[in-house]
Parts: sequence; structure tokens; C-alpha cells
Amino acid sequence: MCYNCKVNLKYTKYFLYTRQREDRKIIKDEWIERVIREPVKIERQKDGRIRKWGYIEEVGKHLRVIILEDGQTVHNAFFDRSFKRGRRNMKVLYFPDTDTALIQLSDGEVHETKEINENLYLDLDENGNVVSMTIEHAKELASISEISFLQVEEKPA
Repeated sequence: MCYNCKVNLKYTKYFLYTRQREDRKIIKDEWIERVIREPVKIERQKDGRIRKWGYIEEVGKHLRVIILEDGQTVHNAFFDRSFKRGRRNMKVLYFPDTDTALIQLSDGEVHETKEINENLYLDLDENGNVVSMTIEHAKELASISEISFLQVEEKPA
């Protein structure tokens, strides 16, 4: 995926009309392009249209962009107050009776479970995103009793 590539945006007549509304006038093309290129969540609708969400730091809100099946025609864009990316905090659950760790990354619906090997399973949503991971024999294979969290900040240039 090219994060610096320019998206050749096209617009439906509906979008051009609704973009004149006060709540949508502030939405910049660069924000729409950013969401299309770097979405934090993607869903395909039954009609083939694609919904993409992205966080717009400049306004502190999530922008939902709906594009047509061609992947470049914008049909709608609005700030989505009800956006739920899934669980915001990753959870690690440990079941000592079976020495199993369940790492939940989101509340997404599991569409498929892939066995990586007999001790590691990935649960995927319908778009192939990892929802959770199961580790069998977690004390031995993952040192589950020694979990730590460290957020690494970017160093200034």
C-alpha cells in the first residue's frame, strides 16, 4: 500500500450536494484521501460500496468515507460520532487450567480461525484482520508469567 501516493478522487452527485451542508464543509480532500489510503477500519457493504474510517487529528474525530465499488469514487464522507474500532485496550487472558493465553485485539466478529501450528491460532475478521490470538502451552512458549508493556516514543529528529 502506498501511503504517499495521491488518490485520484471522483465524486458522486450526492456527495457534491451534501458536501455543501455546514457539518461537512470543513472536511478537506486531503483528509478524505488519507482515510482512503490509511484506514483504521474497512468494511464492505452488501451493495459493494466500501466504508473506510480514519482518525483526523486536526479535529479529534473519526471520519467515515464511503466509496463506490471502483475504489476511488467518493459517495459520502462525514464525522462518525458512533465509530467503534473495537476494543481500544488489548486484553491478555490466561487460563491456568489449560495453560492457554487468549490475546484479544478487538471486538470484531471472528470469520475464520487459522492454525499457524498446533500451539498457535489466529482469529480473523471477514477482511483478514486479526481479532485475537490463542497460544497453547503459554508458560513455556510465550513466557506468559513475564508479560510487560512498554510504549516506545519516537525520538525527535
